[in-house]
Amino acid sequence: MMAMKNILIPLFFTLGSVLGSCKNDKKVTPEVQIPPDTTSTSNFSSNEKTFKGLFVVGKNILSFRECDHPEKDFGVIDSTGKMKDLYKALFLHSPAFPYEYVYVEVKGQVSAAPDADVRRGFDSVLTVEEVLTFEQKNYQNSCIPYDFWAIGKDWSLQISEKEDMMIMKDFSAMKVYVFKYFPPKNQNDEVLTYASNNYAAGVAIKAVIRKEACSEDSSQSAFQYSARVIINGKVFQGCAIQGIATQ
Repeated sequence: MMAMKNILIPLFFTLGSVLGSCKNDKKVTPEVQIPPDTTSTSNFSSNEKTFKGLFVVGKNILSFRECDHPEKDFGVIDSTGKMKDLYKALFLHSPAFPYEYVYVEVKGQVSAAPDADVRRGFDSVLTVEEVLTFEQKNYQNSCIPYDFWAIGKDWSLQISEKEDMMIMKDFSAMKVYVFKYFPPKNQNDEVLTYASNNYAAGVAIKAVIRKEACSEDSSQSAFQYSARVIINGKVFQGCAIQGIATQ
């Protein structure tokens, strides 16, 4: 897992400069700067461990889903007082949808949930003592298996049967589209066509993933799949990464 780089979210962001992130170890989404931790760890050092997983700020509640055990959600007690602000800052200049999970690495410990959290459906809580990594989900850190993750100059598309979603982010227009996942039409494992509709938003999507070498820059590593995505007539061209869900 890549270490966090302490750089601020840029005011203007394009995805093209990091299309070759597999080679150059760069991010495909903006990052936030984690303030230095000045809190004491004296009460946590004996049982403290590092947790990696997905975090979300909900309505009056914080929740964490561990990568190694994604079937279980933990309530979160944020002793750092930073996580809500980091969550807001992460999407300040990037499109987002309600209750979107982000990838985090934190130090803390798990304990039995207090009555208030039990009533909210949690049997355990994670007390966070230190935040190590705080990033938007991308194909490099997503710990829930996905089918494909397509990326282009200023857009990305996550296709995930496990999460039952297709998430299209248009960074140039600052828009995000959420669709229900449907199995693709498969032509000899060489061409996969995904299609869905979001009737509430009046948006349709068609994504054609083709097995062929793909690179938008000769200096970058080639991907094994190309991607052509159409949303309400607008065409996006890019490359795609196959996830472990389909390997």
